[in-house]
Amino acid sequence: PMDKLVNEHILIKRLVAMIPEIVDNLDVASEQGRQIVIDSVDFIRSFADKYHHAKEEEILFKYFGEDLDIIRTMREDHEAARAHVKAMLVALDKKDKEAVSEHLNAYQELLTEHIKKEDEILYPWMDRNFSITKIGELFSKFNGKDEEFGDAPKRYEEFINKLEQKFKLKEAVK
Repeated sequence: PMDKLVNEHILIKRLVAMIPEIVDNLDVASEQGRQIVIDSVDFIRSFADKYHHAKEEEILFKYFGEDLDIIRTMREDHEAARAHVKAMLVALDKKDKEAVSEHLNAYQELLTEHIKKEDEILYPWMDRNFSITKIGELFSKFNGKDEEFGDAPKRYEEFINKLEQKFKLKEAVK
């Protein structure tokens, strides 16, 4: 089950890696320019948050107790990410290019560190503490979340592919 989360991180990291390009080409005045931010926010809110973070917050973290420092830190990161996304949309509505850029960059910085902590510290630690039975339970619960989300992961991967093509970036993040 942890591999599933790490693999989901790859798609999130691909968007995060494009943030400098999005910022460099940011156009808050045109509908087309604004749409890139809107579509990126949709990816963040749907794939990264409602799909991936939901697996962590609603399923995974429950196995370890909400009061552990590392779990609290991960939740705080999720909340900070949500705050940046909300602020991005407010700034976009105001056509405030500087604020949109600021929150995109802050989101990139936060998520880069957050994913690194999860992939290199949290998930390996959790993996070592799961029994075979718990791994089976977790896998089953994750599969339930996958079914609930349907073909959305595939659609979001297509979105990331198109964005990479737009900015002429290769799949550099794995």
